[in-house]
Amino acid sequence: MPRIIPILFFVVLLAFGGFSTLLAQAQTQVSYSVVAKPEKKSSNANLSLGVYDPDKRFKKVKRRKKMAFEHVFIAWHSFDRVELQERVSYAAKRGRAMMVTVEPWTKAPNWTDGGDELFSDILKGEYDEEITTVCTEISLIKNKPMVRWGHEMEEVTGRYPWARDDNKGYIAAFRYFVKNCRVIARKAQFVWSPIGHEPLPKYYPGKKFVDVIGIPIWGYQKADRMWYGHDRSFKEAVREKYERVTRYKKPVVIAELGVSGSRKYEKKWLSSFQDAGDAFPRLKAMVYFNMREPSEWPDGLGKPDWRVSPKMMRRYSNLF
Repeated sequence: MPRIIPILFFVVLLAFGGFSTLLAQAQTQVSYSVVAKPEKKSSNANLSLGVYDPDKRFKKVKRRKKMAFEHVFIAWHSFDRVELQERVSYAAKRGRAMMVTVEPWTKAPNWTDGGDELFSDILKGEYDEEITTVCTEISLIKNKPMVRWGHEMEEVTGRYPWARDDNKGYIAAFRYFVKNCRVIARKAQFVWSPIGHEPLPKYYPGKKFVDVIGIPIWGYQKADRMWYGHDRSFKEAVREKYERVTRYKKPVVIAELGVSGSRKYEKKWLSSFQDAGDAFPRLKAMVYFNMREPSEWPDGLGKPDWRVSPKMMRRYSNLF
């Protein structure tokens, strides 16, 4: 997602078993068993739901209702640990595990200048203080938090200073972050999160540095009709990206998920969530982005509103 000001809101295990443990802790009423075998038919009981919910519209949905994750965004150079602590406490009271997206902005006043030097500066240790500060706070989070660093790196549009044609620099920086963060936050699981475009394999950091793969999925009716000429289904949107990342044989999560369009369009998407675990066996969690889009979409498409009510999500998705 686009830049969201400093803290916004939704290991060291290298096998599927680690992610299974995380899900079991976050959702005690469901038993998880994740086996590293090719595309085996799974049960929807394995699929957990999470939310990025800065307005706390889902605050009454607790663990027993299968809201397993709370998602937060932090900008590493302007990190406010008190805000993170408050959100972690909020999630813990509701039985939710954490997914923390760490955005490696530059130290420039506008956060984006200096992108050409960002990766080399990271490798020279100029962001070690940021890594130590952020990972120290993450180390205090229980239930094996997911840590998602430098997302959508292959979407080279100028939006993110870490999204560059320099795939080798990105890989080196990702590995540097994970290597150093693992020493501090030993329970963390690290999420590599491409936007899902064809060039994504060039940015893969390697299996030793990736525990979970996260992809964003957006159902925006206006964009569907402009770019594809029809209303895409949820499964159509997922399959395009899912098939590009399953080669790595890692658990997959939809790290950001949103739908915006007519009520009929939204109902169709929400209803499709309930059997996603069967359609995509490596998919283990979906994290809904319950907020209005903070940045303009291209081609004059404006800012879609992804927000849904808990009642609507429960009624049509049947996930909690």
